Amino acid sequence: MKNLRRVVGLVLSVGGLFASIYVLATQVDLAAAGRALGQAHRGWLLAAAGLSLLAPVLVGLKLMLVLRLVDFRAAWGRTASAVLAAVTLNAVVPGRGGDFVRAAFLADEPGTLALLLGAVLVERLLDVFVLGVMALAASVGGGAGPVPWIAAATCVAALGALGALGLGHKLPVRREAAERASRAAKALVARPGLTVAILAMTLVCWAGNIASMDLALRAVGADIPTIEVVRATPIAVLTGILPISVNGIGTRDAAMVYLLGALAPREQIVAGTFAYFLLNGWLLAALGVVALGRESLRRVRRRADAARSG
Repeated sequence: MKNLRRVVGLVLSVGGLFASIYVLATQVDLAAAGRALGQAHRGWLLAAAGLSLLAPVLVGLKLMLVLRLVDFRAAWGRTASAVLAAVTLNAVVPGRGGDFVRAAFLADEPGTLALLLGAVLVERLLDVFVLGVMALAASVGGGAGPVPWIAAATCVAALGALGALGLGHKLPVRREAAERASRAAKALVARPGLTVAILAMTLVCWAGNIASMDLALRAVGADIPTIEVVRATPIAVLTGILPISVNGIGTRDAAMVYLLGALAPREQIVAGTFAYFLLNGWLLAALGVVALGRESLRRVRRRADAARSG
């Protein structure tokens, strides 16, 4: 049954990838978008690349703070390595399932996996909440179309999921595992100072991400007001997270075209969005291959040591 679900998920994601690209191709001249990307301003692209390379540093620091919710101490080198390894896996794993591998890489001690899975899930839900808040804040003043409604629904859904996770023993899974997984969610209320620090760090991380999108759009000549980019990018990122494509290819671009198509040529928007993906997806994924290999080797060695001890 488990293997069947994986196969169905893979088929849906790959099918969604081709379907979204096909639909996008009916709305946008992809060849023209490719030419716009090839003529992109190198200075703006380098600035965007700099922000992309900074992202694992910031997310690694954020993950360190999140792990403190469950009193788990990890060095920044370990958390940043786990983040990069997850980026590499997300390039090929549908629905950003690679994010949860962070917990597996960091779970050095027996019995900590459920604890860390709960912490990583809390981190992702806080990401969704902060993205919704950013889009909602950028919509103040009107003229934002459906964005504020989507953003508000996103915030409510994230808070609802955090509340459900905090129920612990009432979750439909093993009691001990559920209680471990719920510790991070419960700590958000019990440790407000740490929660504020995590939210602030999450905001910084996504502000850098959105700035990277803004620079990528400028690089291909899309003259779009920054406030519009701040409003649209969170919705596009959330669309890309949905398990209906591979790494958000096609769906993220379509969302940006839908939200910003009246402000710049669609071909430029697609070119800029793809440049953003190249930097924040494939560039970091290429760097993460080393981290993925190192983390995988560490796990193999740990299992071998455990086998010898046994």
